[in-house]
Amino acid sequence: MDINTDQPLKALKTQILEYIELKTDHTRLSLVEYVAKITSYIFTAIIGIIIISFVFLLLFVVISFFIGQWLHSYGLGFLISAGIYMLIFWYFATIGRRQVQNYMIRKIVDLISSSSKTE
Repeated sequence: MDINTDQPLKALKTQILEYIELKTDHTRLSLVEYVAKITSYIFTAIIGIIIISFVFLLLFVVISFFIGQWLHSYGLGFLISAGIYMLIFWYFATIGRRQVQNYMIRKIVDLISSSSKTE
């Protein structure tokens, strides 16, 4: 950058405006990077949840057929399997929800603090 020594106030003004512009660009790019990271984490988590859900669904279908064959009644096997689902849902609705919320809050705070340390 050329510094005009004839008019130091204009040169200072130009430097300040350039600094503000660069700082604004840096902040915007940092925000874009942060949003991209958060979006990728969310997308990865959703894909993982879908895959795990399919695995558990197939596992419970297999367990239902196994219990049904053992009791000589597939309907009873699926009923027992549905009861197990209901127990898991009850646990999550009463106790597990708070644990999951606390875990997610800790992860988000860790993610935010780690991204602010890198800047």
